[in-house]
Amino acid sequence: MIFVLCANPALDRLLVLDEVVLDEVHRARDVTVTPGGKGVNVARAIHRAGGKAKLLLFLGGRVGEIMVESLRRENLDFLFWPLWEETRITTVLHEEKTRRHTVINEPGPLVPLAQAVQCLRFLEEYLGEGDYLILSGSLPRGLRVDFYAECARRVSGKGVRVVVDTSGEPLRRALQNPLFMVKPNVKEAEEVLGFPIRSFEDKLRAVALFEEKGVACVVLSDGPRGIVASWKGERWSVRLKEAVHGEYFIGSGDTLVGVLVLRLSQGVPFAEALRFATACGLANTFSRGAGVFDPAVVPRCLEAVVVEPIP
Repeated sequence: MIFVLCANPALDRLLVLDEVVLDEVHRARDVTVTPGGKGVNVARAIHRAGGKAKLLLFLGGRVGEIMVESLRRENLDFLFWPLWEETRITTVLHEEKTRRHTVINEPGPLVPLAQAVQCLRFLEEYLGEGDYLILSGSLPRGLRVDFYAECARRVSGKGVRVVVDTSGEPLRRALQNPLFMVKPNVKEAEEVLGFPIRSFEDKLRAVALFEEKGVACVVLSDGPRGIVASWKGERWSVRLKEAVHGEYFIGSGDTLVGVLVLRLSQGVPFAEALRFATACGLANTFSRGAGVFDPAVVPRCLEAVVVEPIP
């Protein structure tokens, strides 16, 4: 079973307008509202790819109620611990003229110690050998920076494969445990490893350092410059042989994480799983909503993705 912990979910409001001009009044051409947060996007992508995931959340207030209603309509399997404070709203401004995205994140609600303990106890009680636990996104107020590290510590000895997709100190602390997978981008890797990543050789060095910390699978993303990944000591590069993408890039990395973990859990060879997951991430850019993609678009994206071994 794949479990996805989204500690800091949000209700995403995507506003589509021509162009943002400072000090001017704007009228949105269209508005799309969907449950969001990196972990929600991951679970949604797994569902879209035909898999099953159990989504774990902290939700509160009227926004939390809207999230519950929306997740049920999507037929996502989820469990949440209630909060007194309101779940945050994330506003995304999409400019059709420039294709720029501006993301405005509200601060997350306070998660009391009691709810944090309930979450940890759930992980200890219900996760076991062969399960996957994806820890995705930022941490809200009330959760210590080592919360993901504590989640990993409590389940890694039980044969659970832990995947971490976060940044900064929460990622640094989580790396104190043996992890199945991490998926930092170059900026996040620089922050944790402490050196600038400018060249292809720098990326290989970064991947090797993550492996030295006990990570079995590393996926280091660098936007349009592709991906450098490792799996069981082997190195792989991912590039596009043609520029195939849409306008909506938010959630593409989350889609990749979810589909890659799903494919690996199904026993698909790594290179094949990585190629398909990358194609699903590209397909996400053609749809409004993070973690959303049309399976009919995936074959076209798959033709553009090249995965090659690095000698």
